[in-house]
Order: sequence, then structure tokens, then C-alpha cells
Amino acid sequence: MPSEAPCPVPGSAPVRADERYRPLRDPQVIILVLIVLGTFAVMVGGLGTGPPFGDDNSSDGPVFPFYDYDGQEQPEPEEVTLSADRTVVDPGGSIEFTVRAGDRAVANATVQVAGQSVETNRNGTATVRFETPGEYTARVVEPEADNDTVARLPLRVRRFTVDLSTSASARTVVTGESLRVQITRVDTDEPVTGRVVVDGRTVRTNESGVATLSFDTAGGYELRVEKERTDTERFTAVRIPVSVERRTVDLNLTLSSDRTSVDDLVTVVVTRADTGEPVNASVAVDNRSAWTGPDGTVPVEFDESGTYTVSASAPRTDAVRFADGTASLHVRPRLVGLDLAVSRTTVPAGERVTFTVTRATTGEPVAGTVELFGTRYLTDEDGQLRIRFQVPGDVSAVARAPETPRERFLSDRTNLTVVGADYAVTGFDAPATAAHNGTVTVAATVTNEGNAREPETVTYRIGDAVLASRTVDLDPNGSTRVEFTVELSDLPPGEYVQTVAVGRDAAETAITVTGNESATRPPEAWGKRMLETSN
Repeated sequence: MPSEAPCPVPGSAPVRADERYRPLRDPQVIILVLIVLGTFAVMVGGLGTGPPFGDDNSSDGPVFPFYDYDGQEQPEPEEVTLSADRTVVDPGGSIEFTVRAGDRAVANATVQVAGQSVETNRNGTATVRFETPGEYTARVVEPEADNDTVARLPLRVRRFTVDLSTSASARTVVTGESLRVQITRVDTDEPVTGRVVVDGRTVRTNESGVATLSFDTAGGYELRVEKERTDTERFTAVRIPVSVERRTVDLNLTLSSDRTSVDDLVTVVVTRADTGEPVNASVAVDNRSAWTGPDGTVPVEFDESGTYTVSASAPRTDAVRFADGTASLHVRPRLVGLDLAVSRTTVPAGERVTFTVTRATTGEPVAGTVELFGTRYLTDEDGQLRIRFQVPGDVSAVARAPETPRERFLSDRTNLTVVGADYAVTGFDAPATAAHNGTVTVAATVTNEGNAREPETVTYRIGDAVLASRTVDLDPNGSTRVEFTVELSDLPPGEYVQTVAVGRDAAETAITVTGNESATRPPEAWGKRMLETSN
């Protein structure tokens, strides 16, 4: 009997390496058993052979204690190998294992894996079904109580594949608008937690499987909806296309003043209606435009008066497009004072004076009007008006000029005095009838309504013929009674107009001369003022 176990085949290990004596592993005992069994087999029906072998799949492991004797040499242990038709399987799939010792199949070998223990059939194979995903190791163990592993083989059961279903609150949103994405399992329709990956960002869901996200810039995006795999399941990612449009933001346009004057500056301020931040915008008014700059302000001025609409527009950004802002501005004309000068402030009645209208600030002539006694008289292009005053008294003159798109002129006033006598007939007493070749006496009251003492002639006439005259010389506001007695010898009968005149004033009344019309022919002078009579 050998004192120790035989040496193992290189690359393998014996089942036991200690020095305890084990009869079943004593080569001599084994040889004797084999001789007895062989003799018995020959006696019964001849020596049989084992099943064929041909699977090259193998795994390293300890050697199973099989020895092969040639009757002369020491027995050598044969390597026990474990192979499988596949090492990766889906849940519910089966794997067929094969156990061999050298080139022979080993029947009744115990294979343990995933909590299951099976024995090989006469072909050395055993089949195991796997239900739970995971990483496993199949082992061939000794048919003894200690179950030492003599061969092993790693294998893997894939995780269950679960499809995800997603729903988005909208497929088209605007920048800054919230988008909600719901994640559920296709198989159970239950919500699950997960994540949404888009544009380099990851947004995780809440416990209800809802992820809320928004976009800062417009464009087309693809949302990748994912869920981390578990020990037993892996989830198929879902992609959702989303279109993000620019949201509309109003522009606020404010003015430093909504009323201004020609050539005065007004500051325009443009800001965002949502945040109040300044906007670099284009400000347009009256077919002109200017950019505000980053501070959102720009000064504007106007050459002409009127009511203007000021508008602001700005180019769109990646996130927003701007709605134009507008404001109304009333531009008044510049106020320009007029200066009215007169060549002299005291002028004798009947003489001319010259008025001149100019700008009060620069002295430039202005073509306008001079109002006298409620009547406006146009000046020439040099702003001058020449006029003669016949009536003594105080005169008030007002200069005006028409408004232009740029300027509104302020009127100016000046006064002058026209000096002279101004006689008027304030009373006239005359007979209504007179006899031919008789006499007539008339009386008139004459008053000097002027502001100076000057002589004046008072005349009495019938028709166009002056029959008498007298000179008066009165102080201002002085009055006198003037009488005339004339003969009507040369005046044929008929109806006439008799007149008393002094200066620019006259008083008249009708007179009838009675007598024989055919006695004499009336002179031509009488006929001009004779009134028509009826027979």
C-alpha cells in the first residue's frame, strides 16, 4: 500500500491533500475492486464501453479522483471538467451542463447552481432552468458529505427587459415654460422613478414618476427618458422630440417727457416688460432710427412740431422675441417773440408812418401782419408796413406772424398818437322848403373832436353848388354854431339835397324849392344833385 496519494496531473489539484488514510483512494484497493468488477462483467455478458464524448467546453478546477491503471505504472488522477451549452441565458431559459472525467462522461455527478442541485444522467449531462437574473457559479461537488467542489463554471442570467412609456404635457413649448414628463412601465402602466436627459442636463422625476423641466433657448430637442436597472430588470430608454419656441416679451418704451418743444432733447428708455432690464433696441420716429445701446436709452430731438409715435423694436434672442413698444410724443413749436417798431410815435394827421416787424431775439425781419383798428395789414418780406393816418387820436398796433412747423410767434404791441384837428357837424338846422327867388337860413353846430387846434372851413351847398362858407378855429373839444343865409334866385324849383360840411364830416337833408319850373332853365350844377320829382 502506498504511503501517500499519487501525484496529481499538472494544472489540477487532488481532492484531499492531507495524509489521512482513505481506503477508497488507495490505488491497490481500487485495482482490486476494478478486477472484481471486470471479472463479473465478463462473466455476465462481456466488458461494456462508456458513452462517446465530444464537447470541448471545459473549466479549470480540482481533479476528481479517477485513476487509470496499465498494470505496471502508478495510477494518475483524471481531471473533472464542467461545461455548458451556453453561459448567458434570459430569465426562464435553461442551461445544459456536462461533466467529464478526462474524455469520459461522468454519470450521477452532482451539479449545484442557483440554489438547485441536480445529478447528471448516463451521458454526463444535467439541465437547469433559471428564473432569476443574476451572476451565478455552477459547481460539481464530491458525492460525499463535505461537498467539496471539484469543478466550477461561471454563468449569467440576463435581467428582465422592461419597456418604458412616457407622456409629455406638450410637444411644443416656449422658453421658460414648464414641461412635465410622466414615466410609466408598459407592462403594468404603473409610474416609476427615472430621469430625463436633454442637452447635457439630467432631470430626475419625483416619487410619482414626473419630471419637470424648462428650456432657456429655443430649438428642437430630444428628451431621453431613462431608468436605472435593478438587480432583476433593465429598462429600455424612450426618446421624445420637443420643439421649443421663443416666448414673446413686450418692450416697455418710456419718455422723459411726453411733451417737448422743437430742438429740445427727450430721452427714450427701452426695457423688458417682464424683468425691467434695459434692452439694446432700435428706436424709430419720423422715418429716423437710432440704437439705444446696452443701457436701453437714447436721446431724440425734433425739427418740427406735431404729434409723433415713437416705437422701439429689438432683435430676437435665443430665448425670446420682442413685441414692439410705442409711445406718443407731442412736440410744440418753439416760442419766438416779435418786436413791433414804428418810425415815430407822434404823427400829424395825414402823414405816413412805417411799422417794422422783427424777431425779438435776433432782430431778423419777419413777414407778418400789423393790426390797426381791428384790421390786419400784411407787411412786405422785410416786415415793413407804410400807412397814412387821417384821423387824429391814439392808435394801438399789434404785430403777428403765422405759425410755422418749427415756430410759434408771440405778438407784440405798440402805440402812437395821430395829432390834428378833427371837426364834425354835431347839429344841422335847415328848412325843408324854400321859395324860388327867396332866401334860406341854415345853422350847424361844429365841434373840434381832434387833439389839436387847427382852422377848418365850413361850407353850405345845395346839390353840388357851394352857396356859402366860413372858417372856424377851435380848441380840441370846442364847439361853435355856424349860420348861413343864402338867396335862391338862381335855383329853379325842385327837390334838392342841402349839405353842411366841415373837414371829413358832413350833414345833409332834403329841401324843396317851390315856384314856376318853366320860368328859367336850371344851371348844370343844380341838376347834378336835383332829386327826381313826380308830376
